[in-house]
Amino acid sequence: MAPGVQLYVLGGFRLEVEGQEGPPLPRKTRALLAMLAVERAQLMSRERMGELLWPGRGPEQVHGSLREALYQLRRPLRGLDVVVTRDGGLALGPDVSTDVDSFQRLALTQDLDGLQGAARAYAGPLLAGFPPVSEDFGDWLAPSRAALERRALAVLGRIGDLCTAAGDAAGALHAAERMFAIDPLREEIHWRLLEACAAAGRRADAMRHLATIGEVLKRELGVAPGAQTRAIAQRLRAEMDPPAAPAPVALGAPPAVAVLPFAQLGEEAVPSHLADGILIDTVCQLAGLRELQVISHGSTLSYRDPQADLRQVGRELGARYVVRGAMRRRGDALRLTTELADARTGAVVWARSHDTSAALGFADQDRLVAQIVNTLAPRVRDLELRRIRGQRPEVLTVYERILLAREHLQALERDSFGEAKRLLDETVREEPEYAEAYALLADWQGVSMNQGWLPYDNGGRQEPERLARLALALDRDNIRALVLYGHRRALLHRDYQGARELFERALDVAPGAAHSWLWSSYTFAYDNEPQEAIRRVQQALDLSPRDRRAHDFYSAMCVAQYAARNYDEAAAWGRRALAESGVFVATMRWTAASLAASGRPAEALEVARMALAVAPTQRVANSVRNSPFGSQARREEYGGHLIAAGFNP
Repeated sequence: MAPGVQLYVLGGFRLEVEGQEGPPLPRKTRALLAMLAVERAQLMSRERMGELLWPGRGPEQVHGSLREALYQLRRPLRGLDVVVTRDGGLALGPDVSTDVDSFQRLALTQDLDGLQGAARAYAGPLLAGFPPVSEDFGDWLAPSRAALERRALAVLGRIGDLCTAAGDAAGALHAAERMFAIDPLREEIHWRLLEACAAAGRRADAMRHLATIGEVLKRELGVAPGAQTRAIAQRLRAEMDPPAAPAPVALGAPPAVAVLPFAQLGEEAVPSHLADGILIDTVCQLAGLRELQVISHGSTLSYRDPQADLRQVGRELGARYVVRGAMRRRGDALRLTTELADARTGAVVWARSHDTSAALGFADQDRLVAQIVNTLAPRVRDLELRRIRGQRPEVLTVYERILLAREHLQALERDSFGEAKRLLDETVREEPEYAEAYALLADWQGVSMNQGWLPYDNGGRQEPERLARLALALDRDNIRALVLYGHRRALLHRDYQGARELFERALDVAPGAAHSWLWSSYTFAYDNEPQEAIRRVQQALDLSPRDRRAHDFYSAMCVAQYAARNYDEAAAWGRRALAESGVFVATMRWTAASLAASGRPAEALEVARMALAVAPTQRVANSVRNSPFGSQARREEYGGHLIAAGFNP
């Protein structure tokens, strides 16, 4: 929009003057501006304006009220033609640009860039969240809002068609998801959404969308999805191979979590599509983690009352935990506050605020949701651990054993690892088709060898992969198994392409999973792409800035910086990792090598002695032979740094 006065009425109401937030205006003055923005193609008579804003008043009263509304506008905006009088009617002046103008103009274009500009201009329903003015104004607003929504749907439909023709499955899916957010009841949008998910390889997402479609149709219209929608779903189910993992209820019922719609606080409205989009994405990303039962967002959309009794909500939805939040907008800033409550007591057990820009793009929204999920899921895990500690082993469910085993693995102590193995073996005996147990056993095997607790022979080297493959055969979308198998392909076999494909699968399942980004960085470091490795670790840090396993992130950055030959940086990150608890022996080696390479032999020797105290039999020759670096010269260089640090040749 050109400099001057910018008026935004799609997705809420906002006025800007020369790029700055405009003055506060009375409600009816804002309504007057919104009507002129929508009716810009024709003059709006004073009589018509009076009927909508001041119904039931006489001509003189309307004239006085209109004069006062215009005065409230012109007083702070002197020198700018905001509203002008022409031929007895009112219109926006030449100094005013509106998002409606931009949307209508770009909606007429035929190229993808222009249509995407129109989609960006349509930030949400006309005057979303605007306070009531009058019944007559509401009668004007409803058809005006509907007309703009129909045009937005047409624009998004053309975007989806162009993206499909260009082979951009992700772009077509984004367009379909926005269409569904605007009108979740239209069946042709259901077809488009499911087909777009299939084209993007996101069949599991298609099934989640199908569940939401069914719930919304039942709640709003009392009907089931149409025949063609069911036919598409049946085809997609048949294409999903292998079949979905067994229902978690049979495995001891992981806790159910309900994510309620985000409340809006303050006078400045947040576009409804943004609030609902964050809700939907949070549900989808939590569901992708496989460790929680997540109530479909279709079941929670009706719980919009911020004063609702969370205990009652939990009982009605069958949820052990309830997540609710609030969004507050002030100009270009947006604050999102999220709370986790125990549905049995209604007590808030965790809360977190996130500050961002109100102009959230898809990438920004994904990052915000991932930060919520990556901090929320561990909190639920901690609460569940607190609940089951002290229970007799014979009364633990399979899920509870898995939870305890994960805690023992994270301790990275030999005794704890023994207890983890016992719990996992019991789980496999009781539930031999539970994928997560095999994924954790693969993790146990790999870490035990790296720590020197198991022999690093050929048989041992193959066992983590065998277990990871078994987990994937039972659940092809198990993120832990995909990430572990990918890391082992690069670490043990230097199969970087195979590793990348596995990491991409993991990120398709849960794009915001910080640990998938983290562990994938090693593959790029080993394959002589250190800048991409650094970028991936930074992405992981952005997605989970306060992760409980911070040493994993610092260790990965140490390796990435070492691969880039930024040895001082690598040493600094390694030092940060060593300051945490539960650090891998490998991290000690990378840190010592970085210190030696940066010309600090005394510090390198100190770290080498720490590593040798944990695993005294380790030899540099073995480290060089087993090094995952693709370049032989780089492997030998790493060995030289280890010898310089004080490790045994």
